[in-house]
Amino acid sequence: MGKGNFITTFLAFLLLVSMVLAMVFSISAFVMERKIVKELRVIKSALSEKISTNSDRISKLENMLAPNSLFDRYVNAVNYFKNAVVDLEAIFTEMNNDPTTGYIKFFVIGYDPVWITVKKGNTILFSKDLKPGLSPYRFYYFKKPKIETEYTIVIPPDSTIVVGIPGRVYALVFGVSGGRYHPTKVVHLRTSRINNLEKDLSLYVPKK
Repeated sequence: MGKGNFITTFLAFLLLVSMVLAMVFSISAFVMERKIVKELRVIKSALSEKISTNSDRISKLENMLAPNSLFDRYVNAVNYFKNAVVDLEAIFTEMNNDPTTGYIKFFVIGYDPVWITVKKGNTILFSKDLKPGLSPYRFYYFKKPKIETEYTIVIPPDSTIVVGIPGRVYALVFGVSGGRYHPTKVVHLRTSRINNLEKDLSLYVPKK
């Protein structure tokens, strides 16, 4: 075989090998593509199912939270009974009008709440923002009330009072043996601190 024929045969062989390899790569790529498409379809199906499930859950949740729904009625009922209990506590507190004991109520003027703390030494007995107007809390400095509620706080007569904004709070003292419905003394708290309630407000505390 001549040199020319060898080169021609070799080139034909290379071309044939290239065609076979190209065909093998094409088939592999096709198989791989089909596999990827199948996996994508599975993922798409699972994702669609997940989205559908979540949509159903969101729809059910929206229905549960909608106005006049079961959950909405439950929340309203809880708030109603909670407010009813608080109102009853306030009513029972106002029923305490024993002239043989003494208590203090705070009156806040202005438009914003004022923070008031009542303590004995390092022990905090009461600390809260009081809204403008007459506070529902009663601070009994002599003898416990006959009916104790959320609004009745028993404090020692030598307690300390800290006022967040001096000048905006009045202390209404319902003194021992005083009127049943009217304060025996009204004190304007002009300083931020009353160190000793009994001494600074000149309270009458009978000896036990």
